[in-house]
Amino acid sequence: MQLPDKTGDDLSVEETGGSVTDGSPSIKKSIAEEQNEGRDVLCGLRLGFDGVFTILSITFIVCVSISCVAEEAMYKHLPDFNYFWTVAFAELLTFTAMSLIGVVFFSPDNSGSLKNIIVNRKAPIKLYILQAIVMAVYAAIAKIAYKYLNYATGTVLRSTKLVFVIGISIVWLGRKYSYWEYGSCFTMIVAVACFGLGEGSSSGGDDSDSENHLMGYVLSIAGLGLAALQTNMADNAMRDHGASTLENMLFVNSIGLLVVAVVAGLVDGKQAFFFFRDTPNAMNLLVARSLTFYCGALVCTELTRHSGATPATTVATARKGVTIVASFILFPGDKAMSVWFAAGIGTFGVAIGLELKARLVKAQQRKGGK
Repeated sequence: MQLPDKTGDDLSVEETGGSVTDGSPSIKKSIAEEQNEGRDVLCGLRLGFDGVFTILSITFIVCVSISCVAEEAMYKHLPDFNYFWTVAFAELLTFTAMSLIGVVFFSPDNSGSLKNIIVNRKAPIKLYILQAIVMAVYAAIAKIAYKYLNYATGTVLRSTKLVFVIGISIVWLGRKYSYWEYGSCFTMIVAVACFGLGEGSSSGGDDSDSENHLMGYVLSIAGLGLAALQTNMADNAMRDHGASTLENMLFVNSIGLLVVAVVAGLVDGKQAFFFFRDTPNAMNLLVARSLTFYCGALVCTELTRHSGATPATTVATARKGVTIVASFILFPGDKAMSVWFAAGIGTFGVAIGLELKARLVKAQQRKGGK
């Protein structure tokens, strides 16, 4: 599920390859001043650059944290919940509908219109179909994994997507990575091992629980592999074929929605409709999850436009730690704190720190190369 990338708005006229009519300093200054003033204002209120950054960061963390709380409450505390494909459909429907509304009603010029994007598609349609199928399957099985694991462990597992992205992109696209990123991958794996041992100790050696945990790990790893593959497919579409983020988003989300709708109808069936209609708080949690998840992604995009990719990623990465801690505090029933869980949280924190360091180093290298 993807949103348009607005990072280009951060760039100056020179960085975007644009030009100013007569190149006069006064015109360049007025453009820079206008951009800076825009970064100081949020919803018509002049808050200053740091004020806008703070509000956007807090809003993002709150939205995504609420969406995670709603998701865990839905999966772990609704009786006999087993409708993960329906949740994936609701989320993807929200993203697709909001994306189409944005393109149709809020596109700044005709170059971003829906018709223009479809007619002038740059990446092969086969690539979008494959990417949509991969995304749809990943979105569902990553959720099904929570059926067998506690939410904190599942979240840590999903955070190791970096490991799979790096592995696939090295083999397929020939990308290179820093020692910081390799270090983050290693500590992520250690954190996952600690959480796995914590799961095992909390089960008290019960064989059925151990089998469930193994199934959860298998599904999570399969989902991570598919997610990494989809990320590299998007990379291939946008960097190698020249497709815009908006084009990739619209085609993948729309085709993926059709795939998930068909599978949800076959797997979950009409029972899902009756479940969410008749079970207390089920529909409220589904709506809260879908809307806050979308709002969080939208605010993250705006945060990227306002402050740049590195600060936005820093906030998004730090949010993972908030989710883990909140899960232990709000829903302690299925994950009694142990030494292994504590070690996993600590190691996960180190992994986040290494990931942030890697991004800061990259930002400095890009800045130095200009």
